Amino acid sequence: MGILNTDIEALKGYDLTRAYCEAALGQPVRRGRVLMFPCPFGAHTRPHLELADLNGAGITICRSCNAGGTVLDVAAAVLGVDIRHHFAECAREVAEKVGYVLHEEGAKKGTGKSRKRPTPRKIHLTAPQPEKPQELPQEEQEKALRAVAYAHSHPQAMRAHAEALNLPAVEFLFHTDAAEAAAQGLLGLDNAGRLLYVYTHREADGVRVLMVKTRSTPEEVARNKPRFLCRGSKQALFGADSAIGAGDVYITEGESDALAVRAAFWQWLDFVAHNAPDDYPDAADLPAVVAKPDAGTFRAEWAAPLVGSDVTLITDKDKPGQDGAQKTAGILFSAGVRRVYHWAPTGDAKDARAALDPACPMKLAENILTNRKEINQ
Repeated sequence: MGILNTDIEALKGYDLTRAYCEAALGQPVRRGRVLMFPCPFGAHTRPHLELADLNGAGITICRSCNAGGTVLDVAAAVLGVDIRHHFAECAREVAEKVGYVLHEEGAKKGTGKSRKRPTPRKIHLTAPQPEKPQELPQEEQEKALRAVAYAHSHPQAMRAHAEALNLPAVEFLFHTDAAEAAAQGLLGLDNAGRLLYVYTHREADGVRVLMVKTRSTPEEVARNKPRFLCRGSKQALFGADSAIGAGDVYITEGESDALAVRAAFWQWLDFVAHNAPDDYPDAADLPAVVAKPDAGTFRAEWAAPLVGSDVTLITDKDKPGQDGAQKTAGILFSAGVRRVYHWAPTGDAKDARAALDPACPMKLAENILTNRKEINQ
């Protein structure tokens, strides 16, 4: 007998996906608010499987091998079977591990509720929160979230944007579909093919969209004709929520620079894992990377969640970048941040994205760690 679709959808929910991953893979480590589990798809020695929340559904992706999917894909990997031929077996595996009662077609239907409910997620804030930013109108918020879903269903278009911006495609493909990644900002795609940077803030009731910044199509980027449509872009940091409670926070001048720096440190983590496992840092030790809207803008209330963190300012190699770093450092020091560093690219590169080598992103991480300079109060 087949398994009811309602039960399948329930098993794919975030809470049951998390419960299964904990039961089958072990306890996760945290990177900010993101949970990282051992990856069942490859022979990775450290937690690389990232669990995210997509509108209530659990989605996984491995930051090392890029494998992932729903909880049923994870179960198939755990069991060592092909999900196409063992779908029901995978569903029963998940249900058994999380204490969920399946109701198969032809059997008496029940409520489909689990005997054991995982503990609901709680968000603990470790620093005062900034003033509530101005949000987009509800219609604009819904449009922005539709653009995120549209990006998720058009991976080739997102890969084209990644190539045009000289960035690893995985950063684009992952951050289009995960509500858990809303803490890091989301990526969308409009019907004309333009990339959207969706600024978000996540509270206990879910994702709240604050603003949208639209970038050119890949063809316009190639012709060096950038076009931006900004809605309230001075109101928040891109990915601000990821900085709450982080030990190290990197602040870039723009969203694409933030994606470049994130990619650099993720590859650095993988490199250490494979070559110096005794020195392997936890994923939670990686810096949180956020972006301010431009060189000169940094609102005083943005500094409050950063108290207790070491902050590195990543700027363009120009006078506005230098001046902006000094201005931002002054605001951070006034808020109580103790250590602030500054890094700008050397050589011909004008910003972090231009300094990134897609063939070896971690070189950028090494450059930043080696050449950043502390700013004195």
